[in-house]
Amino acid sequence: MDMLKALVPVEMTLASNVALRYLCRKAEMLGIAVQPVHVEEPDHKPHSSETGWIRRSWESGLRQAGLEEVQRILNSEKLDCFILPNPIVRVGDREDTLLEELRLGGYDFFVEGEVANFNTGAFRKRLRSKLYRQMPCPVLLVRNMIQSDRLALVLDEKTDVESLAARFHHLFGGRDVDFDLCAYAMDDLHQDPHPDELLSEGGEILGSLGYRPARAFTLLGAPETAARNLGDYGMIVAHMDRKSNRKSPLTEVLGLASSPILICW
Repeated sequence: MDMLKALVPVEMTLASNVALRYLCRKAEMLGIAVQPVHVEEPDHKPHSSETGWIRRSWESGLRQAGLEEVQRILNSEKLDCFILPNPIVRVGDREDTLLEELRLGGYDFFVEGEVANFNTGAFRKRLRSKLYRQMPCPVLLVRNMIQSDRLALVLDEKTDVESLAARFHHLFGGRDVDFDLCAYAMDDLHQDPHPDELLSEGGEILGSLGYRPARAFTLLGAPETAARNLGDYGMIVAHMDRKSNRKSPLTEVLGLASSPILICW
């Protein structure tokens, strides 16, 4: 089977290190090749407003410094996974640069780390960012090093189940993946579709693709309670509608979750 290709920002931060370590620990389950990328943002730095050969020389120096930083990080981490040999180092706006690379590079998903702060407002702000609104592939947001390989595929009333199942199949097709299917709602009154209907629809679509969850269950309650109940999973997989600006209970759950989350669009 073909390897998946993941674009992963490499920076001198705890969040970046956690994302790299987690991804390499899950390399066998995902079957991934890691493409490191590093963006040097020029704003507020000396010579950033220059033009011509002065700016070209300055940018060349920034790229070289960035490349050396990436290589130091990768060498110090001693990562046991397939790292593509040529890190991408660019000078420019971070969001624009990453979006351009994601569009041109044919990546299967984007991976970045986030220090867990359980701030749902900050999570919603991230979802509204230009990078997240326009990226052409799923994003894996890593907050903690969770050892478990079991996934939770989480549905709610707004989930595009067919789209989520198709993404799941693209990323995990042909691999022995251990997952549970969960339908979340704050309560089961006046829900359309009802959580039980979501489980039935999800199970049927996944079954047609050759997948059978180890467990299918309904999760009811406040987002804080749901996030705690999902805390032992090695990854939470969910679908989000980028066309809707409405705050949803599932968004709150994902903002509070301690597990890495794979967001499909």
